[in-house]
Amino acid sequence: MKNLKILLFVVVASLFAACDDAIDIIQPSELLPQDTFETVGDLSLGLNGVYGLIPGEDHIIFTSIFTDEVKIGYANGGQGKDGGLAFLLNANSGDADAIWASNYRLINAATRLIEGAKNVNPVDEENGIDQSEEYSNIIAQARALRAYGHFQLLTFFSENLKDDNALGVIALDFVPTIQQQLPRNTNGEVFALIDSDLAFAQENLQLTTSGNKSSLRDYVSTDFVKALKARMAAYRGQYNVAEQLADELIVSYGLTGKYAQGQSHNLDLSNRDQLLVRSNYYKLFRDGAFTPGNTNEVIFKAGRAATPNDATGNFYQAWSSVNTSITGSPFFEVSAALYNQLLPDDIRRTVIIDPTAYPSFSIRPVGKYSESETVFFLADLKIFRSSEMVLIKAEARANANDFAGVAEQINIIRDARFGNEAGQTNGHIAVPGSAQEAWAAILDERRIELAFEGFRYIDIKRLGTLAGKGIDRAPSDCAFNGACNLELNDHRWTLPIPRRELSGNANIQQNSGY
Repeated sequence: MKNLKILLFVVVASLFAACDDAIDIIQPSELLPQDTFETVGDLSLGLNGVYGLIPGEDHIIFTSIFTDEVKIGYANGGQGKDGGLAFLLNANSGDADAIWASNYRLINAATRLIEGAKNVNPVDEENGIDQSEEYSNIIAQARALRAYGHFQLLTFFSENLKDDNALGVIALDFVPTIQQQLPRNTNGEVFALIDSDLAFAQENLQLTTSGNKSSLRDYVSTDFVKALKARMAAYRGQYNVAEQLADELIVSYGLTGKYAQGQSHNLDLSNRDQLLVRSNYYKLFRDGAFTPGNTNEVIFKAGRAATPNDATGNFYQAWSSVNTSITGSPFFEVSAALYNQLLPDDIRRTVIIDPTAYPSFSIRPVGKYSESETVFFLADLKIFRSSEMVLIKAEARANANDFAGVAEQINIIRDARFGNEAGQTNGHIAVPGSAQEAWAAILDERRIELAFEGFRYIDIKRLGTLAGKGIDRAPSDCAFNGACNLELNDHRWTLPIPRRELSGNANIQQNSGY
């Protein structure tokens, strides 16, 4: 018996040693960055994979349900009732986990490409081939996308973007091992990495402008860098920088009009086919306006396409079970509070709400991701648009107490969306009479212009106190559970560090209140 116990001990010990060996050694099947990327062509293929990881759907769905963009749809089977619609948010929430994980997947993929590129020689002296510019351009795009991922994380997980000493997220410019347990960096440290990545990108990107190159909007350009820097500066309260960059992009891109050039202004707003022909703005959100010479205000979009293995759209089962029509079994519909802000002559109403809702609007399906490439609920994500830059300029004017300037910028957007011609003022706002009214006007316009694009949660967090406004749910939108408002100082305006990260990382610090 004694010999048997000794034998068992030896066997168990050898198993543990084998497990340690499996962790500590490089496995024969392991594909490391230096082995994955051997040529510039390999890097180019790897970059396509990085683009495919640009997140956005999780941000949009969480924001829309948690704030005030949707209400319970007639086909709702419980979706959202025990989550965002009830303001339920904690470390176990899938929304926080999805936003955290998706951005770090982008960062990880970009960093692996950047690290792998160090082993690639772009110059083949023997054959007289020099791919140095293409090589640097690929790295520049990867670094710009890594910067974007870090900033997205900061907006959701940092308690105060205007404080460089506040806790940010984990800044990664290297590929961590599974053993590493990294603490959160300060906002200042994360912004330093972002600034470094964007400086390299600005210097090495070959695509200098995407304003008149419609086929290249899916790729990072110097305008992508400008737009990201403008958004970052606005969110940090650095409005001198934000306004200058916004002005440059507004000049380059302009705004898409309600009507297509040369088309009749008598639009049947319930007719999709007519809208696709006669309205440039309607086409924009169905990815149908990207034609040569049509700049249409999109600075950068994350391309989405159906695959043979998944022919459904990227918002399939988020809003409805079948399609965006009134008979498409919507789980969620556009909220009464948002609908009440949409005037009949505003083309945005027929983009936010599916045209089949006309004329009664008793059912209001979400229409912004209606269709693309003949697939329901498939849409490219519009990451940066010039209308956002106009609204950033409006913020800069409010910060300078230029209330007339605020109204001017908002009315520029409204002219485009209402189809105003010279001398018309349909839909114009009046000049605000105070700072709070100015910020409220901006927050209201962002609510309409950027609806269902993932901004509302962050906008209320950063502008709500200035505007004296927060979540706006109509009584009918929240009657089922009474969750109608969330105080502006509530800790849930910052996402919690997910349980999965807390469980595997003893050095991570949770946000306040969780």
